[in-house]
Amino acid sequence: MNRRIMLLLGAWLAGSAVLAANLLRNPGFERGNTLFETQRHWPGTVEHIQDAAQARTGKGVIRLVSEPGRGTVLGRLRLRGRQAEPSGKTYVFSLWAQGSGTLYLGGIRQITPPEGKPPYEYVWQEEGVTLTDTWQKVSYTLDLSRQMAKYLVMVVELRGEGEAYLDDVSLETIVQPGAFVSAQTRHLVLPVGKVEDVVLTTQPQATVLVSITKGKDEPVCHELTSNAEGKAVVPGAWFVSAEPADCRIAACLGGAIAHVDVAFVTPESFDRSLNLAKSVALTKPLRILYLGDSLTDFDRGMNYCDKVDFWLNQAFPGLASFRNAGVGGDYITRMEDRMYGRPAHRKEMYDGLWNEKYDLVFIFLGHNDTRTTTESELKAPLVPPEAQDASFRKVVAQIRQHSQAPIVFISGASMVEEICRRNYEKAISTPPSSVLFGLPEHVEDFNDVLQKLSKELGIAYLDVYTPMKNHPDKPSLFYPTDGVHLSTAGHAFVADAILAALASGIGR
Repeated sequence: MNRRIMLLLGAWLAGSAVLAANLLRNPGFERGNTLFETQRHWPGTVEHIQDAAQARTGKGVIRLVSEPGRGTVLGRLRLRGRQAEPSGKTYVFSLWAQGSGTLYLGGIRQITPPEGKPPYEYVWQEEGVTLTDTWQKVSYTLDLSRQMAKYLVMVVELRGEGEAYLDDVSLETIVQPGAFVSAQTRHLVLPVGKVEDVVLTTQPQATVLVSITKGKDEPVCHELTSNAEGKAVVPGAWFVSAEPADCRIAACLGGAIAHVDVAFVTPESFDRSLNLAKSVALTKPLRILYLGDSLTDFDRGMNYCDKVDFWLNQAFPGLASFRNAGVGGDYITRMEDRMYGRPAHRKEMYDGLWNEKYDLVFIFLGHNDTRTTTESELKAPLVPPEAQDASFRKVVAQIRQHSQAPIVFISGASMVEEICRRNYEKAISTPPSSVLFGLPEHVEDFNDVLQKLSKELGIAYLDVYTPMKNHPDKPSLFYPTDGVHLSTAGHAFVADAILAALASGIGR
């Protein structure tokens, strides 16, 4: 893209579409090259340089040098990680560059290929940018608003003999002015075989791209046109399943996206959860705050928080709501730092936490607190019991200063030790030490402290550890790859435990 086209694009974006926040962390390479990687079969070399004289801003910069390969001279990099569910979105990929050679930005779109073709497709800028000794911004807009892709990986290519210094990288999505789409529900649980439509609300007479991914099947795209009232109906026949499965519906319009996660369960499971919810006997609104780690933070839209909310509203429409303030990787001392406004990972997750009233607060930790390392010979958890005790007391004090809501401690989960140990053994050669999750002795010590605190502080305690430990198919409750994070069945298990506890009057 030449400089004139870039300027016109920038003016168009500034005057109309709205760019979301940068999706990338460490965009200026101040903490090393955490963004880009090359592939063994790609020519070119990359190095990280910590030198303010060579960087555009700060001290970090990376240098890409082209090399001969496959009949040409080039250097190619790709962003680490991939953009999931990119269909319907428009991305703006930008960076600042100086050096020599011609720089192109592009993307690798993972697709369902025609027979005999690879499952990916490269898309590039039509015109590259000739690099000079002056820093210049290079941008590429990749429009997938009407295209299907399972994943998207952004790439950089330096063509011709040369070297490129790269700094201040950004990846953003565009939302067109006035574009919006919402769904009647974020999470839906249905008995297998039941057909139920999903209603979308958007602009009148608008064409919405709907992507449906059922289980491990390939995504399927449809187009819907809303009526004069802005309603569009996703037919249940498009995503119904005759067996237990998870299905994700993504509805996209002008960069605005709404997701609906549908879980198809056995009739027995459906009836059990619904009956538990009915036993709660809500008579007034119930607003729940969830605080936790990745078991609370991951799988948003279909995790245990969403399931509790779905079932309560299924039994008592409109009475239940929640805020999920879970933060992946959290442990009690870091939660304490964030709650007291100190510097902490993802500090923004607690922004405005006490600007609303809650009726109940659940705290679900213990999975990172109890991890251990080779450095301690697997004997010391990350947060020792004494520190756990002191930190929980401070967190409880802070909650009680801002809210009168009852607090419920949820025990640490009984993770799958065999899987955790297997992963530990694979990583044991990684310096300086390897991390092991899920050792029963550490988790049980953690839970002992929780139970002691619950008695001393007048806080309810919900034990999910024991029933998980005794579950006849315990591994099914967790990701098979790590044995730590909850699977769909695990989220349903914890949700049912919370519903049963609510029905018994816990915390109320």
